[in-house]
Amino acid sequence: MKGFIAGAVIGLSGGIGIAACVGLEPQAAIGQSVDAEATADTPAYMIVLGEVFDRPAFMEGYAAKLPPIYAAHGGHYIAIGGGPGIEVLEGDYSPPSYVISKWPNADAARAFWTSPEYDALRRARLDNGWGDFDVLLVEGLPEAPTTPDE
Repeated sequence: MKGFIAGAVIGLSGGIGIAACVGLEPQAAIGQSVDAEATADTPAYMIVLGEVFDRPAFMEGYAAKLPPIYAAHGGHYIAIGGGPGIEVLEGDYSPPSYVISKWPNADAARAFWTSPEYDALRRARLDNGWGDFDVLLVEGLPEAPTTPDE
């Protein structure tokens, strides 16, 4: 699973995306040619790559306060780590830290990002210089329908 997530992140950051891995046209995978109704049911992923400068202050003043705000907007963590937990399969980019979260759709992730609750935390993180981050929002592929076991 770690290799798959690392491969997905590397593929996404390299502009290839998971779509190429499953044989879809990239514009269909990211919603460029998908109607709004279909996009509302498409999960989105927020990928945070960066470096924490003051870990104790960052954890207490920022990270510890995020889970309830994530939950209020339907988001949850699917991977958190850094350093030795990152396996670079190609290239030489390896961020010191990463967080990958899943959201019901891109609108839910944007609602989190623009919420007053998160804005206060984001400003504290920036104003206090707790780290330097790049944040990406990517739309996932539509969830496959489930079928009952026969």
